Amino acid sequence: MPMVTLREISVDNFEECLSLSVAEDQKKHIASNAYSLAEAYALSREGRDVPLPYAIYAHGQMVGFVLTIFQPPDEQDPEDDETVFYLARMMIDRRYQGRGYGRQAMLQLLEIMKAFQDGRAEAVVLSCSPDNIAARKFYTSLGFVDSGELDGDGDIYYRLELR
Repeated sequence: MPMVTLREISVDNFEECLSLSVAEDQKKHIASNAYSLAEAYALSREGRDVPLPYAIYAHGQMVGFVLTIFQPPDEQDPEDDETVFYLARMMIDRRYQGRGYGRQAMLQLLEIMKAFQDGRAEAVVLSCSPDNIAARKFYTSLGFVDSGELDGDGDIYYRLELR
């Protein structure tokens, strides 16, 4: 099994992260890493949610990127009453797909999420396009369950309990 590690995005590695790209037919399913890093920066400036952007490395080589966002309850929204992680992005560069790096990275990320802020998060949620069969299979193989809800774009919400 390949050795995979997660490293925080920093001034030393963000340009390399920007150069990563999924296969052409996958681009319609995921925002670019540039957009994701800009989103993480904007969220960090807002102060409520905590973005956690990581580069995925295999054998010392950057092979992917993941962005998860710690979201405590929104006191302005009575329906938002739980603490969750939102998995905003998960990508493996087209040159490194199919080698198990995404699975290993997700397993490590789940451990980080379980420990973050003393394990306050109840679940991980994500949205996935109904026609992104590979991603749906990947997430369900990790234990994510279709919530039966759709987001504003028609994507399916998936959920994984952390407790």
